[in-house]
Amino acid sequence: MPSSARFSWRISILVVAGTLAATAGSSSSPPFDSFLAGKNGPLDQAVLQPASPIEAASCSGPVSSNPSTYWLDQQDRTGAARGYAPFLPGDSTYPVYRNVKSYNAVGDGNADDTQNLQNAINDDGSGGNRYNNEVTTRPAEVFVPGGTYKLTKQLDMRLNTILVGDPNNMPTFKASSDFNGSTVVNGYDYATHDSGGTTAFFIAMKNVIIDTTSIAPDTTVLALQWGIAQACQLTNIKINMPTNSNGHTGIALDQGSTTAVTDVTIVGGAVGIRNSNQQVNFKSISFSKCTTGLSLTGGFVAVIQNAIFDTCGLGIDGGNGGPPGSIIVLDSTSKNSGPVIKYHDSSNDSGDRNNQIVIENLSHDGANPIAVDSNGNTKLGSNSYVDTWVWGNVDPGNYQTGKTLGTPRASSLLSNGKYFTMAQPTYGEYAADQFVNVKAVSGFPTSVKGDGSTDDSASLNAILAANAANCKITYFPYGVYIVKSTLFVPPGTRIVGEAWSVISGIGSTFGDANNPKPVVQIGNPGDIGVAQIQDVRFTVAAVTPGAIIVQVNLAGSKPGDVGIWNSHVTVGGTADTTINTACESGNTADCKAAFAMVHLTPSSSAYIENMWGWTADHSLERGGHQNIATGRGMLVEATRGTWLTGTAFEHNTLYNYNLYNAQNVYAGMQQTETAYWQGAGSQQNAPAPWTANGQYGDPDFSWCSGGDQSCRMGFAQNIDGGSNLFLYGAAFWTFFHGEVSTCYNCAATVCGANCITHQARVANSPRDLYWYGVNSRAAQVMVLDGRGNPQQYYNPGGWDCGNGCPGGVIAGYLPFAGTQAGEL
Repeated sequence: MPSSARFSWRISILVVAGTLAATAGSSSSPPFDSFLAGKNGPLDQAVLQPASPIEAASCSGPVSSNPSTYWLDQQDRTGAARGYAPFLPGDSTYPVYRNVKSYNAVGDGNADDTQNLQNAINDDGSGGNRYNNEVTTRPAEVFVPGGTYKLTKQLDMRLNTILVGDPNNMPTFKASSDFNGSTVVNGYDYATHDSGGTTAFFIAMKNVIIDTTSIAPDTTVLALQWGIAQACQLTNIKINMPTNSNGHTGIALDQGSTTAVTDVTIVGGAVGIRNSNQQVNFKSISFSKCTTGLSLTGGFVAVIQNAIFDTCGLGIDGGNGGPPGSIIVLDSTSKNSGPVIKYHDSSNDSGDRNNQIVIENLSHDGANPIAVDSNGNTKLGSNSYVDTWVWGNVDPGNYQTGKTLGTPRASSLLSNGKYFTMAQPTYGEYAADQFVNVKAVSGFPTSVKGDGSTDDSASLNAILAANAANCKITYFPYGVYIVKSTLFVPPGTRIVGEAWSVISGIGSTFGDANNPKPVVQIGNPGDIGVAQIQDVRFTVAAVTPGAIIVQVNLAGSKPGDVGIWNSHVTVGGTADTTINTACESGNTADCKAAFAMVHLTPSSSAYIENMWGWTADHSLERGGHQNIATGRGMLVEATRGTWLTGTAFEHNTLYNYNLYNAQNVYAGMQQTETAYWQGAGSQQNAPAPWTANGQYGDPDFSWCSGGDQSCRMGFAQNIDGGSNLFLYGAAFWTFFHGEVSTCYNCAATVCGANCITHQARVANSPRDLYWYGVNSRAAQVMVLDGRGNPQQYYNPGGWDCGNGCPGGVIAGYLPFAGTQAGEL
């Protein structure tokens, strides 16, 4: 990198109380005296300045320009400023970041770049291959500049890898006319040794075009295999295929358990996307000139949000009677196309009733019907607009064979009549001088290390405060950044990680379960401003029963000002935390690892896309059995507008999601798993080992007898009061019970029928709760609500456990819907 592209920064200390807070655009001053305290004593504030000191000025945001190169490739990758993998023993020079050009990739459309690209992905820094390495200890961010990269054989992704193209000049992976193989790019890493793809974590691809137009249209070929798991990301992708093809498929999710595929354009092909992934939100997918846009060959829950079907023979093929249980088509458009959806009519099936459909806010043109069954019979005729149409189980009520309803949405959640969505920012409009690398800043209190042991909290707090004041974007090269006091994210902050940079809390600040503190605090209550975070992993480095890992207080002046993309919360299971080896006992009383994962407070308003909250059920590297009692998953008390697009929270004690007096909430795809150690055979019965805390809206399980272990299991979702709650696609799974270190994944702990008594709970009569596509597994009661208490047995479908243990599907859960929810 030329020296002119590197930027040197230092901290200048100004002991002038209040000045920085005033320039940060905050409506209430951050507590600088508490978080800017280091070994040299407390400071009122710190201001980050260029090498020539200038006074920080008020600003409205980073300065946009028309950069000729992408900022990501212009960051300092030398010395201490570069990304560092501290839990990779004996290899301090390992290159986290790599540009494929450094591996002799040409990108001229003529040279065969397959092996050079593969070398860039595989490089372990020691002349070997990252294949079959550990999951989180050897991360890689692979940058692909603009150009056409010819592929003659399959290109394989690896675990813990983000492959990112230049968004201003998107690179093309173009399969050659003599391509040897059936898949052009394979996102699944075979090193997981998991044929189901459910442990293929931390794989991402963005800003890339994949082109198969040089391959004969009748050849069977797949552009991208994406059968992988949570914490994976596919965004800003374009697939180009022949428009007259009967053999090409764009993307196949033939396995796996991912939660979101976002902002993808597919042109041509026999099939745009083929899906049998367990559950997924397909957000903002454009299908153009596909024979079939989306083919649902399996899986259990699919949310298709803000899709466009343009000149397609068939929009969605729902299958022929097997899963998925729920298909939800939301805020979508069909133009110049055949039927929007074809599905199996399960109304007369004696067993599982799958293919239960919800269509909401559909725009449609032409005379073709909107919905047809697998025999071509029209079930919903042509109409220019559909408010809400339901085919399947409705509670209260029974199986509906095409019921038209009204869903009056909260205006605060909408943009142009649809639920607000926002693509992950690329910041491609900003030059490199608008970014500050936290490891390239020198000054008080110490240089930021990210080494997994040094307390970086004081320095990071100073840098974040200064960057917010000066409207700079904060770049975290890969590292494990230890914070022993709360990391405060002030209004005006934009954070970009590298290969899921880790922010990890530890210490006495987070040790008191009776006085929990946030590890990362985004704004103060009442603050208004911008805070955007992407490509970061949040965790705790040891058992910290008083840790709220991420707390959001901030609201924006408009939707998306406060947003988190492709960022995840993990507790245990990784080499960077002692929880990985300290929580093998079957008695989780000794492993109350964190108070809560995420807390969206009443003053907050946030857009969250593709977030996984994982309390480890197994170790990804170097650990044994994981019996961990994280208290709570995501607590939502927000009232001003919350958007949850493709999220998952798993294995938490009291609940995975809790909407406590929340208002104005949209959720599209919520996936959960019950803690494996809970239930029959457990040494602790919920809420134990925790104590229910009414201040945080905890369920106390008082409706269960003391020894009823199936009843005293954490809820997938607890909804307690609130209003204007619009929820689409619940994938609530229970697989095991009573697992301890002596019996992990053994037959005696596999769930059968009625493994969990209550999968979800609704209490205190929330107003205007519209919940579509509720799916459960191994439950007796799908929703404990004190009204109908709908049971899985009477709503069979979806994920069948086998042995007389059907899953459950409710297409429309509407006991608490408003008066306008009725037949139109």
